[in-house]
Amino acid sequence: MPEWKTVKVKQDLLDMAEKIVDSGQYSSLSDFVAEAVRLHLDRLEGKEKTIEKKTEFPIIQQRLLYSPNHIWVMVAPDGNVVIGLSDFAQRRLTGIAHLETKPVGSEVRKQEPFGVVETWMFKFELHAPITGKILEINKALLSDPSIINKDPYESGWIAKIEPSNIVTLEEELRELMRPIQYKIWVSKMDQPRIPRT
Repeated sequence: MPEWKTVKVKQDLLDMAEKIVDSGQYSSLSDFVAEAVRLHLDRLEGKEKTIEKKTEFPIIQQRLLYSPNHIWVMVAPDGNVVIGLSDFAQRRLTGIAHLETKPVGSEVRKQEPFGVVETWMFKFELHAPITGKILEINKALLSDPSIINKDPYESGWIAKIEPSNIVTLEEELRELMRPIQYKIWVSKMDQPRIPRT
């Protein structure tokens, strides 16, 4: 069994870590430390793919909210909102071959379509989970939309939206489902329906 050692951490490093946690990027200091340790171990083991996979929007699954239209939502540290297609939805849209969205700068309204993903058999409309303006579209998806199938919560994010205002955003976020609520909700969809007699 490995021997545990007490390690002294420089105060400026601790202050920096606490500042990152306070920004909302991590839910606790232990989450931040766990992520740092995991990345360090990945480097030691030569898992460069794990490091390359990271995007400018680190997704923390426990902080996601979900719309009834299977869009995940995360408020980024800058106050803007990153959105994407849930894993539940992408598994039912195997082989996404095309993504089309409104252009950057377009206004979007909650529950109204702002784009579409297509497989060779189906079209699935993307409905905005909040009201605001499209700040950014994930350019990588324009050339390879199948990234959504491979990694819906990290490199497969779809858009970044600037909320119209804080009050409206808070109201709209309250109407979305938390991870456990969404999990229960979609589990009911997976249950086979018993025909009525």
